[in-house]
Amino acid sequence: MKRLIMLAIFFIAIGGVNATTTVDMNWNGAGNFDTHFNAGDDAVVDFWTGGSVISGEWHASDNDDNPYIYDVDTTGANVKAHVENGFIKYNFDRTDSKYGAAGQNSYTYIDSAGTGDLAWKTTSNYAAMKNCHYNWQSNNQIQATGNHEVVHTLTANPTEWAGIHVIADANTKITSMGEEARSSGYRFGEGCGCYTNAKVDIVGTGAFDLSAYAENTIATQSGITTDGFLNIHSDFISGFQYNNFALIGN
Repeated sequence: MKRLIMLAIFFIAIGGVNATTTVDMNWNGAGNFDTHFNAGDDAVVDFWTGGSVISGEWHASDNDDNPYIYDVDTTGANVKAHVENGFIKYNFDRTDSKYGAAGQNSYTYIDSAGTGDLAWKTTSNYAAMKNCHYNWQSNNQIQATGNHEVVHTLTANPTEWAGIHVIADANTKITSMGEEARSSGYRFGEGCGCYTNAKVDIVGTGAFDLSAYAENTIATQSGITTDGFLNIHSDFISGFQYNNFALIGN
């Protein structure tokens, strides 16, 4: 068995009143790797992976900037990870907020007997939590091959969230270039001030679910408007494509 090779670089830059803490890590080998980043009382970010082959890079920062003196710092986390015969799990919790309650969450899980890939970027501040990928990786942020399960959810509050669930023996590619969550609602597959790029492309056999919950209204860019709960389900034999799953819940 290969040994896990990990390069970890910790950088703390101090200037003026504020101090920025930045953590950069790289790994390449076999086995397990995890990291946990605690940005004071503003955000907590966790990442885990394990498999016969694992590689990737991790970057996290606590800006300690306190914009507008709202007592909520800007926090960011970026990851690109690859696994073979194993799993990838990413969890970002926004734990402080100026407007409304905190508790926003971004969660992604890939478990594959083939390969799995995740390229994800999250930032949070006093106003919101956002997954904005246009300057990190614009397409195919979530990928898996072989027999696999994929879960991705975006949570605004305990009663408002949206998510995708895939169980398949296939080649799966999921793109969600922009997402936003606040205490009062969320944008799933859209937002961040950029054009919508939200699609699913699966070649193989399996099942797909898009689920969304909202207290008032769920509106999809494909023309569906409803309240309460939305579920779009497909069982497929040879493939599944969804060209624009973007929606708003509030």
